[in-house]
Amino acid sequence: MKKNSILNVPLLPPGWKKLAMVFFPLPVLLVIGLAVVYPDTNPDDAAQIIYGFWAIGFGILNLTREKVEDEMIREFRQQAFQTGFFWLIWGLGALMLINYIRYQTIASEMFTAYLVLFLLNGYIYAAFQYQKYLASKEDN
Repeated sequence: MKKNSILNVPLLPPGWKKLAMVFFPLPVLLVIGLAVVYPDTNPDDAAQIIYGFWAIGFGILNLTREKVEDEMIREFRQQAFQTGFFWLIWGLGALMLINYIRYQTIASEMFTAYLVLFLLNGYIYAAFQYQKYLASKEDN
C-alpha cells in the first residue's frame, strides 16, 4: 500500500491535545450563554451542541500522536478503535431498548450523529487510555 494512500491517516502532533481540551468546557459555556441570551432555547439543541463539541474533542485526542509512537502504541490504537465500535454497537442497542421500554418506540430525537460520534470517540479514547494504563502496570 502506498504511503500517499487515502487509507494512511496522519496523526496530529502532541500539541493538539491542548486544543482538544478546549472543546470540553467550551460548549457548556456556550450553552449557558445561549440560555441567557435566548431563554427559549430548546434543551435538545443544547445537548447536541455539547455532544458535537465533545465528539470533536475526543476525535482530536484519538488522532493525536503519543510522544513515543512505537509498534505497541499503534497496536493499542487499532485495538481501541475496534473496541470503541464494539462498545458503540452494544451501547446503542441498550439505548434503543431503554427508549423502547420507556416510550414504546426506538425512534427519538436523542439519536443523532452528534451523540453517536461522541459515544464512539469517547469509547475509543477510554479503550486506548485503559490499554496504556494496563501496559504501565505490567512494566512496574
